[in-house]
Amino acid sequence: MGKPLVAVVLGTRADFNVMKRSLESLRVMGVPYVFEMASAWKTPDRLARFATGAIDQGIEVIICASGGSAAIAGVIASHTTLPVIAIPIDATPLRGQDALYSLVQSPPGHPVAVVGINNSENAVLLATQILANKYPRFRQVLHHARTVAAQKIEATWKELANEYPDLCQVEKTAPNLGRGTASDRETDPGDDVTPAPDQPTALNPDRIRPGATLGRPNPLPRIDAEALVATPEPQEPGNQTEDRTPDFEDNKTNVRPIPDFPPPPRLSDLTPLAVPERPIRVQDTPLDVERISPPTPFDKAINLAEAYVDTKVFQIKHDDPDEDVLAHAMMVLLEGGIVAFPTDTVYGLAADATNASAVKRLYETKGHEASRKSLSVLIHSQDLLETLVREVPASIESVLEKHWPGGLSVLFYKHPNVLPTVSESPSIAVRIPNDPLALKVLELVGRPLVVINASLGSSPAAVDARHVLDRFEGKINCVLDAGPCKTGSTSTVLSVLSEPFEILRDGAVPASDIRKILGGRLKE
Repeated sequence: MGKPLVAVVLGTRADFNVMKRSLESLRVMGVPYVFEMASAWKTPDRLARFATGAIDQGIEVIICASGGSAAIAGVIASHTTLPVIAIPIDATPLRGQDALYSLVQSPPGHPVAVVGINNSENAVLLATQILANKYPRFRQVLHHARTVAAQKIEATWKELANEYPDLCQVEKTAPNLGRGTASDRETDPGDDVTPAPDQPTALNPDRIRPGATLGRPNPLPRIDAEALVATPEPQEPGNQTEDRTPDFEDNKTNVRPIPDFPPPPRLSDLTPLAVPERPIRVQDTPLDVERISPPTPFDKAINLAEAYVDTKVFQIKHDDPDEDVLAHAMMVLLEGGIVAFPTDTVYGLAADATNASAVKRLYETKGHEASRKSLSVLIHSQDLLETLVREVPASIESVLEKHWPGGLSVLFYKHPNVLPTVSESPSIAVRIPNDPLALKVLELVGRPLVVINASLGSSPAAVDARHVLDRFEGKINCVLDAGPCKTGSTSTVLSVLSEPFEILRDGAVPASDIRKILGGRLKE
């Protein structure tokens, strides 16, 4: 069959079980293929080598089938210029919804075409259509496949017509339609017109109502233009004549007269209600107003009902995290929840930075006022930085190369109207953490996360999951417990809004390290 033109990349054995039928379809259609098994988390080097060498092997389309490790498609797209088609697999308790959400939200610059959950057949057909643009022989294969599909539909229709004749025959489903003369057909198809006894009873397809039959066209009714512009003569109220209806030749005898309604009663004819001599009293003793609580507004009642949530705690490893746990955390974040996880500095409370409701809830949970406190965001790659900030000064690129990922937050000018809930000011603090678990969560979500340290007031920063639970259990949705943090100190904040640059907060990255790089560009 020659060199493979399609590569099918699988993450687990379960993905192979879903793809078996589609692999057989590729063989039948004569499409040379090869399949690879790799993981974005467990074997990233193997995956990267395969993606970068795919073009040299002659591969022109890559199909990725992935369940819990849905990031595999994005990783491949970041290492190749070939088209990537992703199939979300129902391989987790979330029934494939986690994989679907992750795939359709691939970051800019890493395009991935996504089909439906477990829909490997569409992925194979799409790959074949891509190949057909270059290899004409696949056009005949696609034409044959569509012809076979149409024949199956026609065969199924005939089986239904034989099995359920009462439902599939027009005479049975619409027995009173289509009978009438030409003038009768000019009436509104929704009118209930009773045919005359001498009118023909043969079925006329022009009178079929929309929806009355299966697989038949429904022509629009013919409208008499003169009837639309005709102005009826004025009539006295209560006098009904034949001139009040459109002048249809065959239907004058079938017009139902409009009944006369009685005039409204006069006020003088109404009998007044009897007023009791003693007024009705609801309660003989006065109410104690001070002891009655005012009604709770509806929106506050909802907040009170949702004030406590079931905080789930997952034990997880930094270097080899459970993919099901990561998928659960991703879904919580995408649905507006709050997740606590460790970074390279301290444990933080995270929310989707693009979700205004989630950011507001994070403010309320932490106890900040949104108008007085700005939050920083975490990203997994500098590719997202250009979507957030207006400019990255060339003089700090060497600082970012050394301390990103790391414990350095940098304050930039942000694009107008970007993340206004996170920061109402024209600036925003951004950081890439040097923690494998945090990076995997960020990569899986595929968007910036607002992350704030899990401390309350003047209490020290949270360095393990127990500290987080002591302060926020029942207020956040999920905690990823990966043990104590590495440093236990907050990040250093460097402002690059104007020169000389300024360190606004000392933290994990010593100021002396930054000064060695920036020299006189850093304020004393």
